[in-house]
Amino acid sequence: MFGARERVTVNASPEYCTSHPSRGQQALEVLRDLPSTILMLGGLLLLNRLLRGAARDGVYTAQTASRLWGLGWWLLAGSLVTAVAQAIAKAELLATFVEEDMADALGNVWDIPYFSLFTALGLFTFARIVRAGVVMREDVEATI
Repeated sequence: MFGARERVTVNASPEYCTSHPSRGQQALEVLRDLPSTILMLGGLLLLNRLLRGAARDGVYTAQTASRLWGLGWWLLAGSLVTAVAQAIAKAELLATFVEEDMADALGNVWDIPYFSLFTALGLFTFARIVRAGVVMREDVEATI
């Protein structure tokens, strides 16, 4: 139908639209987008707090390390919660558009947030490096 060559597979994903969405469908649409917005805004606030604190107190302080650790946890836990919430909202919204027997056959709506997970792990690693730097700085200050 799509004119694909030999040994080529064509995948198609249907896109469902409605001209008069119900209140429930509108709420599910908001729930599909809201968690990622909250994750982003919260992450930006924590990053701002981290950068201001590091500029004021210095990079190699216990507060900077704990703020890095907190930002990492926000990103790790928040991205997983966001992915689950969005997957549930997408699945429920899709179920309102299709017949009951088709809802399970249309596939998985879960996307694992690999980039956010690896970034959070990088923040944890960097927080450990900063903590080690704090100890070294304290040792140098004690010897001087």
